Amino acid sequence: MNHLQFIDTRMGTRNQHAIGHGNTLPYTGVPFGMNHFVMQTRLNESRFFHPDDYTQYGVRLTHQPSPWMGDFCQVLFNQLRLTEEEYRQLLANPTENMALNISMSSYRPDEAIFQPHYLSYKRLRDGLKQCWTVGDRGARWQVQATRNFPYHLLTITLDADSTVNLQSDGHSIHLETAQLAGSKYNQFQQYSILKSQFSLTPLVKIPLTLNQHDQVMYLFQVEAEQETIEMSLTTSYISYEQAKINRLQDDFFKGTFLDGKKHSANKWLNYLERIEVKHRDFDQVKIFYHCLWRTATFPQMGHEVDSANKTVHFSPYTGKVEAGHFFTNNGYWDTFRTNYPLYTLIIPSKVPEFIDGILSVVRADRYLPKWLSPDERGLMPGTLVDGVIADAVTKGLVDKETASLLLEAMIDSANHAGEHATEGREGVEEYLSLGYLSTNYHESVNKTLDFAYSDFCVSQLAAYLGKKELAEEYRVRARSYRHLFNVKAKQMVPRTDSGEWLETIDAHRWGEHYTEGSAWQNSLAVYHNIADLIALHGGDEEFFNHLNHLINQEPIYDVNGYGYEIHEMTEMARVQFGQLALSNQPSFHMPYLFIFVGYPQFSHLLIKQLITQLFSDEFDGYIGDEDNGSLSSWYVLSSLGIYPMTPGASQWTLGMMTWDEVTIHLESGQKIELISRNYQTPYLQVVTKRWLNGKPYLPQYLSHQELMQGIQLEQSLGAVPSIEKVAPALRPFSMDADQ
Repeated sequence: MNHLQFIDTRMGTRNQHAIGHGNTLPYTGVPFGMNHFVMQTRLNESRFFHPDDYTQYGVRLTHQPSPWMGDFCQVLFNQLRLTEEEYRQLLANPTENMALNISMSSYRPDEAIFQPHYLSYKRLRDGLKQCWTVGDRGARWQVQATRNFPYHLLTITLDADSTVNLQSDGHSIHLETAQLAGSKYNQFQQYSILKSQFSLTPLVKIPLTLNQHDQVMYLFQVEAEQETIEMSLTTSYISYEQAKINRLQDDFFKGTFLDGKKHSANKWLNYLERIEVKHRDFDQVKIFYHCLWRTATFPQMGHEVDSANKTVHFSPYTGKVEAGHFFTNNGYWDTFRTNYPLYTLIIPSKVPEFIDGILSVVRADRYLPKWLSPDERGLMPGTLVDGVIADAVTKGLVDKETASLLLEAMIDSANHAGEHATEGREGVEEYLSLGYLSTNYHESVNKTLDFAYSDFCVSQLAAYLGKKELAEEYRVRARSYRHLFNVKAKQMVPRTDSGEWLETIDAHRWGEHYTEGSAWQNSLAVYHNIADLIALHGGDEEFFNHLNHLINQEPIYDVNGYGYEIHEMTEMARVQFGQLALSNQPSFHMPYLFIFVGYPQFSHLLIKQLITQLFSDEFDGYIGDEDNGSLSSWYVLSSLGIYPMTPGASQWTLGMMTWDEVTIHLESGQKIELISRNYQTPYLQVVTKRWLNGKPYLPQYLSHQELMQGIQLEQSLGAVPSIEKVAPALRPFSMDADQ
């Protein structure tokens, strides 16, 4: 089975500002590659592709992780053919209208191919078939003429401050561009070398204004001598010389265009074939592999290998070439929950590179990263990269010397607020003195809870390194969430710096003290100590009732904290899961909370409904923002029946596997086999029994170490949940319960 054949990268691309169905782009690239290439159908929007458009303007080299973040170092490429009359009009009147007119063409979306490794479509205006395939740090571009026109043109559109120079050989163009949508230091650029099979002649350059930015379209005449034309593009963040080295190092550029396409395909298949799923409903299989593909589109590598065979990167922090790995386009607030735990399972050998990339930021700029694109954007609260670090270390994927460096960095960021708003922990002095952040700080509740979880992560690293006193110090800090738990409201409620509660706040009011949600979505983010949160609520039954009410109430919301309806509100309200907003990360763990009160089958029922009802293989296939692969990773892990409730605890919570059979091929050569003893049907919604390696298995969790040894885990299914409680000793990790 070639999984690439049934992945359509347009899933999740039917979006608008007011509501998202993924807010994704149809990326063509390689796993964690430097660049993506995307058809551009709209010129003046950050959502520059829409699947319902029938016209396009070419293919964009892009590094945009989200429309909310914007792009950087983007370039729009096109090839087109003109009649004699069009050519004369262009030279006589090289205006913006003329430039956009000749570059735009209709195409047939149903005939186009949008795959992870390959993009192909035909410009109906002139019959040019455009084909792209992508490597680690470049791309190959093949154009086939199906109609006769006298003039063949190449267009390159990019920021007005960029440089575009045709080289003396007449076949190569050097491009340097930046155009950063946002940046801490504004010192980042990309160098590209475009090579053409045929000679190029500069024709004209035309100033444009696109999406409120000054651009220039450079037009070159291609002296084409045959119907098929090939070009290639090599990129570097360091220099043109390094771009040449990147080309020589990459087998992707060897042989024919089809050889390059096969090379790119094999990179994806190596990733996708690590998990095999079987189901009688093939649409479910398609959704799975689309989601699995998305999990490897970000982060994007920013490092390269120099002529001395050393891994180096251009640092957007120091403005110099530095040693080590670097990855960008990653929001750790989004991805620590699901992406990175998935990587520890299926690509553990890659995790040390990700960790070295984190340390590269620390070495250059002191503080741990939060949201990189290309450098620190700092859009979300907390330093939840701590979860990525703790998860990798406790799973044995980081050596002790590196773990010590990471611990130092975590402690530094945990106890300082830098001069720049993106650095360290905002309000840390108040957090340490009061035990919480007060209403003096925006999103004070979420920041307090995120700080507490990060303190748990510090404690885990300290314990791993044998620093018992330090581990206990941060374990105490990890209980700081208790200061905001209001017994009367049964919610995390903001407090003033004098200790007064804001009890009059509507629990459905979004924003202000909460991040992208209300108290309902954000009061349960005690990932590391759920058993204690249950105790604060009054015990299992009270917490069960709280969850039941959360999910069965109307999905109402109060907009006044923001002053308007944000898209996350709309996305929650359009489905009937109450205040469970799976469209956003704070709700990712909520379906699993019934397991912690001893009623796992209520979690199974809920997970089965979320997986089967909220995802599809259509262009509107996601319930909300897909966010760097985080929602796709939730789907992948939840459908496998294993979920990382507490990154940093080296444990997987057992949910409900929704496939007939699964085989996970581990890098060690071992296999994880997941088997359902009944065929999956819509009415079988709960797990009734499990067997581990043929023996009955009662715990609701597995350690990471057990999983990585290779196991066979079987389940039998039933139609309705049982009210027989699971004993506390069989429930998943909680910090105090497992101390």
